[in-house]
Amino acid sequence: MSYCFNLNCQKPQNPNDVKFCQNCGSKLLLRGHYQGIKPIGNGSFGRTLLAVDLDRFNTPCVVKQLAPKNNNLLSNNKVLELFKREAKQLLKLGKHPQIPTFYAYFEEDENLYLVEELITGKNLLQELESEGAFSEKKIWKILYEILPLLKFIHENKVIHRDIKPENILRVDGVNSLKVGENQKDQLVLIDFGVSKFSSEVDYDKIGTITGTLGYSPIEQIRGGKAYPASDLYSLGMTCIHLLTEVPPNQLFDSFSGELIWRSHLIKKGKNISDRLGKILDKLVKDLVKERYQSATEVLIEIAIVSTQNDNQIPQINQLNLSEKKYLEKSQKFQKNPQKESPVDVILQVEINSCKNQKKLSELGDYRLKERYSNNGDSYQEITEKLSYNHYLQYNSKLLDNVIEFEHKKANFVPKKTKIRNYVELSQLWKTVQIIKDNTAPINTIAIDTQDLILVSGSDDKKIRLWNLQTGQLLHKFLGHTAEVYAIAISVDGRRIISAGDDRTILVWNLQKKTIADRFYSYSGSPYSHRYGAIFSVAISPNCETIASGSADQTVKIWNQRNGELLYKLHEHLDRVFCVTYSKVNNICTEKNSNDILASCSADGAIKIWQVGCCQSLRTLRGHSGDVYSVAFSSDGKAIASGGEDKTIRLWDVGTGELVNIFEGHSRAVLSVAISPDDQILASGSIDGTVKLWNLRTGKLLDSLCGYHPVQFSPNGKILVSGGEEGRILIWRF
Repeated sequence: MSYCFNLNCQKPQNPNDVKFCQNCGSKLLLRGHYQGIKPIGNGSFGRTLLAVDLDRFNTPCVVKQLAPKNNNLLSNNKVLELFKREAKQLLKLGKHPQIPTFYAYFEEDENLYLVEELITGKNLLQELESEGAFSEKKIWKILYEILPLLKFIHENKVIHRDIKPENILRVDGVNSLKVGENQKDQLVLIDFGVSKFSSEVDYDKIGTITGTLGYSPIEQIRGGKAYPASDLYSLGMTCIHLLTEVPPNQLFDSFSGELIWRSHLIKKGKNISDRLGKILDKLVKDLVKERYQSATEVLIEIAIVSTQNDNQIPQINQLNLSEKKYLEKSQKFQKNPQKESPVDVILQVEINSCKNQKKLSELGDYRLKERYSNNGDSYQEITEKLSYNHYLQYNSKLLDNVIEFEHKKANFVPKKTKIRNYVELSQLWKTVQIIKDNTAPINTIAIDTQDLILVSGSDDKKIRLWNLQTGQLLHKFLGHTAEVYAIAISVDGRRIISAGDDRTILVWNLQKKTIADRFYSYSGSPYSHRYGAIFSVAISPNCETIASGSADQTVKIWNQRNGELLYKLHEHLDRVFCVTYSKVNNICTEKNSNDILASCSADGAIKIWQVGCCQSLRTLRGHSGDVYSVAFSSDGKAIASGGEDKTIRLWDVGTGELVNIFEGHSRAVLSVAISPDDQILASGSIDGTVKLWNLRTGKLLDSLCGYHPVQFSPNGKILVSGGEEGRILIWRF
């Protein structure tokens, strides 16, 4: 059968052996060697025909014929531009195995034609209709195959602008050249008609509105603008459609304007892993700046997740050499949401190990005889040289106390073990004072700039104000409805900022001992962070802004004066455990008057921000687990981090290079602090020790019995740490 290309022909079907249409007399061969077989598609701009190339041994191909149904479209030349653009894009992208190969573009008999490779198979929408909702495993495979393709396209300065299930084909091998061992069931991206060279995009001007409603992001629908992140949004919506079997236009809550795709999964009784959910959520963020900015970023996140050997997640091999080196240094998640909490699993292994070991490596040759004061809350120590036998006997007793395990109510906060005997191993810190008012674990502490006031927050929902010099309890602040996880004191010592598991940030007036303010979310919600506990707050050195980090994966910057939300930073993929300001601005940027901020997360990343910029300046990766705490040096040139991998790492803030790794803790490090003179690094761990290190050399100086949190006083003469059963330990020179 030979099909006539004349659009007005009433009987276009002809025998194979004729050269002219028997009905209208038109030539049946385009350029003398493309023979039409049958139409296989129609659209607003024209039709698509199956054809064969006689000059290539009757190789099947696709011929697209420009034939707009609306002549007004042709009058403004927009259709001509799009048609020609598709040809240019296919030519530019070459013979990529996941893109139809370009054969020819020409004009004949006042019609425009584009000839490309024939790809046979079902598109993903057809597959969805015939097989039902996709499994999580199939979604991982789609991301695995399409992201490297988008990486290739974007690196060639092309933005597709119309990614959707209909434009992704799964090769079936029939009549397709893209067949072979490596191409079996391979996904191919088609329809580059509305794609655009990114060099052509003027981001300050409104462009042509393109794409498909529901799959296209807001910047395309409202302003006609497109970025690489726009294609990633469309890919995310495609995956969500395939997961839920619900069209994108039905996945939005018209009242709140939010995506409600997870509720559709719940209705179907379907669950997906948190890892996939977090990646999809970030792909489809409304704001471009809150999404992944490149396919490479997503590939690295998937590669990190795939290190868990999850059978559902394929290994990523499509990264170039520099990206692979970056990946080798990056965080490798150790979580399995289908099983026990990762902190529980790690701790149980550590406790079992602790039971079996014969000695504690940190325990030295000195022990303390405790001479208690009348109230039993403080003592002075006398060191006594131990024989080897005494050492083993005491060590065994210590181990029996270590293995007690405390379960905390909040899943987000790492658990800790208990140790009943405070044994000083230090040769530097000569006295220790123990203060206590409750048995609830201490989660956070802060010291004022005058070394007079100590503030603590604990699991009993209370904030306590102490005299740092005497240990006297001065006041209890009541206002939080759940555990208090974060506290900060203003530079002038007049205000306390607190936050916790009740998702609220409260501001307290220290003089009046009352609540001075409550921060509200940008939507007017009474919760400062609507979707998770707040783990950390920090006040900028100039007292202009307050930063908070939360389980909702965001860092928020607030106006300190009125509690107004200024920025929401959303680059982390998991809970943000700590935020802290640098006391000096050591990164040169255009807005060099703004404060530098650091954050760390359960995604293993440490990010450096500049207040006023909505994108991080630098991302530091190296911990092989959650990162719980970060602290700047006083000159702002270095930053220390402590994590689940039992290490403390020191980084160069300016270059992002890893300077040193401090190893010695036997369990997760939950808190780090650097002395004001930048000589000593303190680390608090759930292994029951607070370790002191030489910041420059990494040498272990001291090992104290205590817990997180740890904090140096501004004069550097006092170190405050947590103790068991709600105790606070004050160590002095």
